[in-house]
Amino acid sequence: MTRGSGVAVGDDGWLYWVGRAREVENFYGDSALSRRILERWARRIGQRAKRLDELGIRHVHAVVPDKLAVYPAALGRSFPGLDDPPAVRLARLLSPNDRARMIDLLTPLQAARVHEPVYLRTDTHWTYYGYLVAYRALCEALDAPVAEHVFAGTRVTERFTFDLGEKLQPPVDEAYVAYDFPRRAERIDANALVRVREDGLAVRQRGLFVGSRVIMRNSAAPDPRRVVLFGDSYIYSPGARLTAMLAETFAEVHAIWSSNLDWAYIEAVRPDLLIFEIAERFLRQVPNDRIRIDRFAEKRANRALRPTLRERLRGYLRSASAAR
Repeated sequence: MTRGSGVAVGDDGWLYWVGRAREVENFYGDSALSRRILERWARRIGQRAKRLDELGIRHVHAVVPDKLAVYPAALGRSFPGLDDPPAVRLARLLSPNDRARMIDLLTPLQAARVHEPVYLRTDTHWTYYGYLVAYRALCEALDAPVAEHVFAGTRVTERFTFDLGEKLQPPVDEAYVAYDFPRRAERIDANALVRVREDGLAVRQRGLFVGSRVIMRNSAAPDPRRVVLFGDSYIYSPGARLTAMLAETFAEVHAIWSSNLDWAYIEAVRPDLLIFEIAERFLRQVPNDRIRIDRFAEKRANRALRPTLRERLRGYLRSASAAR
């Protein structure tokens, strides 16, 4: 591990996020702390399931396995919990019904890695192929058809310095396959945080993601159902991410970057399906589900604005409210 970076350097250029204070290692192993956290998650998922069942909303939870669990050998050293990672232990804690509604992404990713890499070497995220594997697994779990044109996109090899690579000195870049596919879905709405970030109005752009919300609509979708999707950077819409892929299958996708569920939003939209996604390393924090996503986004956007642009945001919010 490079001192102070939180990055472990494995074999053949593989980089892993292990935390600056060994927090990932402490959580990944079967410790008293990790057991308490996973038990709290099991209770939270049970509470969510009960409420969503009462609302008549079909729902699934999906934990994105850490690269450590999919490529343990490339780490080049021992690491606790790799044979029984937190997501697997959490699934065992759930009731039989809730366990059946937790999607296993580890097995298909492990199976797919023999064909092409499913994770980037210098980042915590999937390659485009990893996203395709997860997209297919989600569709299968939800009895939804995959959109075949998503698998028929263009591939261009490029070089980029990803998140883990840029933490090293000197930074390490990576050749990767940039992927895109024909889009039939269109974005019809975005909240204030997305607008401020995309319009370049913020004092600083980095980190302005949690609280983002977009709505995608697809009149040619093979599945007519409406989806609300809560997740993190794995769902984000640009490029070959889960939001963009799922929007090619479902008629409407509401994608919200939050580990907390917004119950008022869910009850207002009344989706047919709710998907919750979270990266395994983020299981260390258990959400309270008390967020109001657009209110939260407006506050973050307002704080991030250059002072002279705050009135411009207020004008946008007033017009958006009037339109609704």
